[in-house]
Amino acid sequence: MRPEAHRRIIAILTFLVFLIGYGILFFTGVTNIRHLLDNAISAYLLAWALYGMFASIPLSEAGTRFLLTTGSLVFCWLLAEGAVLVGAVDYRSLLGAYESGTALSVTGRQFDRELLWRHEPHYQYEAPYQGNIGGALCIPPDPARKVVIRYDQNGFRNARDLDSAEIVVIGDSYMEGYFTPDEYLITTRLSELQGKSVANLGHSGYGPQQELAVLRRFGLPLQPKTVVWAFFEGNDFSDAEAYETKTRHSINDGRHDFWQDFWFRSLTRNVSALLFRPHHKCMPDSSLTEFRAEFLDATHRASTVFFASTEIKPVSGGTLHKALFPILEAAKLCRDRDIRFLVAFVPEKFRVYHDLDNVSLTTEAIRQWRVSDLPTQVQQLLEESDPRIEYVDLTPALKAAARAGIPTYLADDTHWTDEGNRVAAETIHRALQNASPTRLPPRT
Repeated sequence: MRPEAHRRIIAILTFLVFLIGYGILFFTGVTNIRHLLDNAISAYLLAWALYGMFASIPLSEAGTRFLLTTGSLVFCWLLAEGAVLVGAVDYRSLLGAYESGTALSVTGRQFDRELLWRHEPHYQYEAPYQGNIGGALCIPPDPARKVVIRYDQNGFRNARDLDSAEIVVIGDSYMEGYFTPDEYLITTRLSELQGKSVANLGHSGYGPQQELAVLRRFGLPLQPKTVVWAFFEGNDFSDAEAYETKTRHSINDGRHDFWQDFWFRSLTRNVSALLFRPHHKCMPDSSLTEFRAEFLDATHRASTVFFASTEIKPVSGGTLHKALFPILEAAKLCRDRDIRFLVAFVPEKFRVYHDLDNVSLTTEAIRQWRVSDLPTQVQQLLEESDPRIEYVDLTPALKAAARAGIPTYLADDTHWTDEGNRVAAETIHRALQNASPTRLPPRT
């Protein structure tokens, strides 16, 4: 065989080996951002190796081109990421690389090893209203209902930084106020009714374990006289179950908090994350249309309201105890400091609306739903564990207002309306006014 033919065969075989390598990278798929970056770097190096083997230039010149090109790319990359290191840019805000289920992919959030994530200090944004159920149904945002959201030095919804507060409110998104203007927040209303300073330490996405950490780190240093703990029957249970797994993953990650924040703000991650965003048009979750009703308000105007599919999900005894344990710990912390402690039960929308005369359950699926006696179970378990814990169920007051034609829940969302915030604040106010705090034993 001629030498030229031999070299040609070797070249063809080598080229086939590289094609197989690229094929392996392509067909293995991409499951996460790290996998994507591994594939991209591998493909880049394979391409240069192929170029070096077949280019009609000396190998040394090919190597020089590789070093110059790679060096230029790395230099530009360092400049772009350096802007993140010095805090000049957050690529989440520029690229909007939001990923469902990844809280830190959203602008204005920072990593916290204990809380998992929290809002950045003094972060502020303006956004048009879009309900969480409405989003799943592909109902577009309403630009006429824009709300300005702002946070204090610790990432909570307070109009100003607080050094002290007579009342501290702990909870999740119901307390933080989902698209609720500052003046209509439950804590703003409660402050007006009580004539006292109220700190809003509600945080969306938090469960009982995180709320206990919030009380320790941010609530108790405010030296309150009263702590109100809002317990939501919806995702407080799933959040309690998931917390240990999430914190274990956070600890095992091994990165310092600073590098966690840098990674989520970085150009590398946010450009990569764009490839994981759905590129197709919004596809409505048609199953949610089965969970709806017609609400007749005080002016006899009917409107369609939707319910979350998880609203009547049963709760096991183990999950119930796991979710309530942090509350008992919080009660003990308050009792040791002579702080009054009140638990407010926050119900799901269906629990409030399901049996009202002015609410018509319009589908067979929603008519099959049944509510449990969870508010009573929670009250009994708390009383058995610590009789000194005060308790108020917000369900009757929200139900009475809704029966009178006042929509207390947003039609296409699981949270309260402005009126729902008002009713809840008035109910907690009455509980604090009417109930006599249990006399605490003297400190030893």
